[in-house]
Amino acid sequence: MQLLSRSLGAGVAVAVLLALSALVATQSVARPLDATAFSPDDDHDHGDNRSLWSRDRDTINRSALRNQTGSATNSLAATTDIPFNRPPEAVAAWNREQLAEFPTTDDSSSVHPPGATLVDGRFIRDAYTAIFTVQPSTKARLTPNDQPRYVAPEGELFATLDYRVAVPRDSETATDRITWSLQSHDITDLQLLVDGRREAEQEGTRTPRFDYDLTEHPGTNHTLTVTANLTVELQRQHDYCTNLTSAGTCTAWATRTTTVTETITVRDSRSVSEYRLSVFGFYARYPNGDLGLAMFKTEPWLGYSLPEGRVNGVWRFYSARDPSWDRLVTSTATNTTTEHSPIHPLRVSAYPIKTGPTASPAETVSILEVNGQQREPPTLSPTVNLDVLEQSYRTSFSLMTRFETPDRTVSDVTAHGLVRGVQTDADPRMFEEVPIHRSNLTLAVLNTTARTATVRVSLRDIETGEPIETAASEGYVVLGDERVQTGADGTVTTTIDRPAGAIDARFEPTEWWLRQTGYVGDSDTVSVQGTVLSVVTSIYRAGVPVGLFLVAVFLIDRITGLPVWPPWRGL
Repeated sequence: MQLLSRSLGAGVAVAVLLALSALVATQSVARPLDATAFSPDDDHDHGDNRSLWSRDRDTINRSALRNQTGSATNSLAATTDIPFNRPPEAVAAWNREQLAEFPTTDDSSSVHPPGATLVDGRFIRDAYTAIFTVQPSTKARLTPNDQPRYVAPEGELFATLDYRVAVPRDSETATDRITWSLQSHDITDLQLLVDGRREAEQEGTRTPRFDYDLTEHPGTNHTLTVTANLTVELQRQHDYCTNLTSAGTCTAWATRTTTVTETITVRDSRSVSEYRLSVFGFYARYPNGDLGLAMFKTEPWLGYSLPEGRVNGVWRFYSARDPSWDRLVTSTATNTTTEHSPIHPLRVSAYPIKTGPTASPAETVSILEVNGQQREPPTLSPTVNLDVLEQSYRTSFSLMTRFETPDRTVSDVTAHGLVRGVQTDADPRMFEEVPIHRSNLTLAVLNTTARTATVRVSLRDIETGEPIETAASEGYVVLGDERVQTGADGTVTTTIDRPAGAIDARFEPTEWWLRQTGYVGDSDTVSVQGTVLSVVTSIYRAGVPVGLFLVAVFLIDRITGLPVWPPWRGL
């Protein structure tokens, strides 16, 4: 931040902070930061990834801005937590680098997170394996109680593993001497299991990395398990007396050497939900060339896009450390110590920040309908300093939209998921085309009285000439202030109160995605006196005031001598 301070000044830096903070506040409220938030500043370097560290301690003051180094975003992250519009890619690289920082130990000590399940054998002690992270993954905070951990169909799993060897103490009497020595210890059968089936294996290491592919495993809910066998081999040398004198002195010894082997198994599991995003639905081409889409999907999603615009869901993202790795415990034969951990895996979370989907740009993309459930928003950890919704939000099981894009088709649509890297291009085979035709609505006045008018409405398909029966669909015709339905012949005749002027009617078709053939609306206006008389009346009504105005201007010009005639002389 020193560079920013020199070039812009502290005042501008603060302005950047305020401006960026305003961008992330929409239909939500800010929450005060918990004073107990974790602060790794003194013993852990954020590097250029401060923006990835939600759930750390933020200090909102000018000094914090002035003393930060790096980008403006990094400086902003020192004072608050930053949401992302999509899952941040930098989390994956961070976690890969962090795993390499796991402390190196020897056979006399074991390093493990506090929550690890330790296994003790006769010689192998404080043995464990712990899953460090699975990525790409996103914890979808759907509601306060529904928060699945989604993982990509293909990804990687990192783990740590450690143990120590307890070599028995040597013992000695007048007739026996027992000596123990460690011959070897090894990690074998290091594997990743998916629902109990072997998915991948590695040579023995304390920081295994596995690649996985869930596409061949049935279902979407899986259990990922890391398992390993730990084997230790010790030599027991027994020297015993074969000739003991009456004075109790041994004058001859024999030796018996045996090898003792112990093997124990360690494992750790994590339940995940495979994030498979697929889309299907309907599409249509409006008569003016616009593309209509009715998109249905299988999972919560980030939205979908065309090159000309996109539809955004309600989600934002943040990344934060896994607090179960804040400390590491070192166990030896004599004591146990707990210290700040040098490794901090980051995890991505998605949370709702808007009450419903939005379209951009609004000039060319419009949302026609959203179908989904109203859900209670989740709460975030008190140490996550982000705005949250206080009102329910609507999920989008299906989204109906209209794009001003005459040159694009369904195959140009890309749906974006909540898990990094998971997106899918729409398959035209999964979409059914619905034709949209123009309609032609005409009105005719059949009879009038002083109080009523009898009107016939005719509605036809312009492209086929066939009548449109609104009674068989969910569409309707608005005649004056009333809704009427056309019959099988596309007409309806009705008597209404006679209006003072013209009679208006418009066709309101049902949504195109609900019919085998969609329509665009049409309208017509007819005078109660008839079309020709209506035109004459309109000309008369407009001409009289205009004529009077022109006469008045002419008289002013002649009487006063003011050069105001003709009125258009200055044009």
